[in-house]
Amino acid sequence: MKEENLLIDVRDLRVYFHIEQGIVRAVDGLSFKIEKGQSIGIVGESGCGKTVTALSLMLLHPQPEGEIESGNIYYYPDGDRCIDIAKLGIYSRQIRNIRGNEIAMIFQEPMMSLNPVYKVGQQIMEAIRLHQKVDKTTAKELAIESLRRVKISAPERRINEYPFQLSGGMRQRVMIAIALSCNPNLLIADEPTTALDVTIEAEILKLIKDLQRELGTSLMMITHDLGVIGEVTDEVVVMYVGKIVEKAKTGKLFEKPLHPYTKALFKSRPEIRMTGRLSSIKGSVPNPYQLPEGCSFEPRCDEAMDICRKKAPDLYDLDGHCVSCWKFNLKEG
Repeated sequence: MKEENLLIDVRDLRVYFHIEQGIVRAVDGLSFKIEKGQSIGIVGESGCGKTVTALSLMLLHPQPEGEIESGNIYYYPDGDRCIDIAKLGIYSRQIRNIRGNEIAMIFQEPMMSLNPVYKVGQQIMEAIRLHQKVDKTTAKELAIESLRRVKISAPERRINEYPFQLSGGMRQRVMIAIALSCNPNLLIADEPTTALDVTIEAEILKLIKDLQRELGTSLMMITHDLGVIGEVTDEVVVMYVGKIVEKAKTGKLFEKPLHPYTKALFKSRPEIRMTGRLSSIKGSVPNPYQLPEGCSFEPRCDEAMDICRKKAPDLYDLDGHCVSCWKFNLKEG
């Protein structure tokens, strides 16, 4: 029986890419839940599987190379109705009704995501008309209201402008307007502040946070920036090479990170009053075709033990704070 407020329940999800060089386990056994109205952050270095995880929730992971090998993505849109997204066809009517309507995404680079030859109003109206089945006049009114909601001045004029006529911050607001135009149950934000200056970044994060609370939408924030995670999320999932290495409430994780990788991420953060050299994580992410036999982080870890080289640890639950490290589950080894 599902929990009352559960929206998404991902269980042992595996998304593999079959390419000439071999098999890349981009997502390798992920399990996590998102409740209604909750904000969850997924953090990790580039290439750890964050974006593939997010895309797989809408079956938008790169295909045909990428496949959901196994696992479930249970989606509870209302009541006790359950849809296993992982079992849907990528072109099925069900998933087309979910994409952009019930689960929406803000992509990394708005200039690449917005069509340069269409006015921004047309692009917002397209999403509205596709899912809400309204006429052009109503769609235009809703598009203007969407721009007003994301605090774009003079929305009646802006809907007739092209993406190149807008600043980076305004283009990102347009992307948020498109994503929220159908009032989705889940909003996925993939590095929404990339390439924005610090002031605009703070404005965009506040906007996302305020709208999420106002609309009661669940939020999945994908980022490599722990500062962003601390600003907008209730819970954090730390990923490394396709696996979860740590998972906890945001406050608990920031107060006491447990996994050596999470600790290293915190140490590599620049501080305002910092003096001296910035700390870095030694080594590099392992070759995805030749992963270590044991823990994937072992070659870069200062706390590694013999067992770390021989066997990968499971995700161990310490009173709601989960960590995948032999330091905390030696009894099971």
